[in-house]
Amino acid sequence: MINNIWILIGKKLSGEATAEELLELEELLRQGAADQYPLDLLEDMWRAENQALPAEKLASKWDAFEAKLDIADNMAVEEATQPESTDQPKSKSGIIRFLKIISLVIAACFAVVFVVINKKDVANNSKANEIMAPPNGISKIQLPDGTRVWLNSGSKLVYGATYGAGQRSVSLLGEALFDVVKDPQHPFIVTTPTISIKVLGTKFNVRAYNGDKTSETSLIRGRIELTVLKTPEKKIILQALDKLVIHNELPPATGSAAEPKSVITEEVPLMALSRVHMAKKDTLPSEALWVENKLAFDAEDFESLAGKLERRYNVTIVFKNEELKKLRFTGRFKNETIGRALKALQTTTYFHYKTDNNQILVY
Repeated sequence: MINNIWILIGKKLSGEATAEELLELEELLRQGAADQYPLDLLEDMWRAENQALPAEKLASKWDAFEAKLDIADNMAVEEATQPESTDQPKSKSGIIRFLKIISLVIAACFAVVFVVINKKDVANNSKANEIMAPPNGISKIQLPDGTRVWLNSGSKLVYGATYGAGQRSVSLLGEALFDVVKDPQHPFIVTTPTISIKVLGTKFNVRAYNGDKTSETSLIRGRIELTVLKTPEKKIILQALDKLVIHNELPPATGSAAEPKSVITEEVPLMALSRVHMAKKDTLPSEALWVENKLAFDAEDFESLAGKLERRYNVTIVFKNEELKKLRFTGRFKNETIGRALKALQTTTYFHYKTDNNQILVY
């Protein structure tokens, strides 16, 4: 009962408890658990701890992480060296005429070679720029307009050779923190497999990894316009410290032929709007603390946290019990090994794990 009541209290405080779970918690408290678990005090502590702070100037913090990555200059196209033609008096000698023909053939060959090389140079200059963050590492980039980008482990950013000529468009697969230079004439647009974000000048974090059940956008400063690609007619405006979570896969419809009638499907919304998590001692919300090489999580379910642990420690985590995926944790890691991290999680709730090379079984 002890574990169960803590789970119910946690769901109530995070606003995720169902009506049945709230009734169950109320009944347990009526049976005498209220003396041992002061819910009113816990709720006050929860509100005080999770109250978002106003946006602060973070310039000094960003300067500490600024590391410019030189963008390769476009290769200069060499000017064609046209072969000089000189009028020579007609010679009656067959040898002179033959040498003249040979020289023209050689000049034509050089001209063809130059055209081929020139076309290759132009093609190379028009190719998209692609930056990939290494596994278990962070890449820091400065785009041609001065916009700064931090790429999390295994993430990829792509932008064209014409970046900034009209719109400043980039595509992202993975997670990145953007500090966008303000330019009202050239909107900055980020496109992921599920969402598109349009800004003029702001700072925000985007997480859109392949295989993740959700995509997430956290706005630190400014204002952005977000579009879910499945419903492009709808525009969502986020203000500072807003966070929007998009569910990439909708749950199966209740009552489908493949679903047993005894199973009750939990309704999952397509998107959920909330506030970022920011501790008083931090200058960045927990959603963006990865740029400081910290793994921070607030009331995060075990399944989502496992994905972050996999990318951070280059391991594979398998759950033997589906119910364990729903456990929620709050904390942060910096220099801990994967073993120490899992043992720290074990101190907050009950589960076992065993390691086989790079695979971890949680049960």
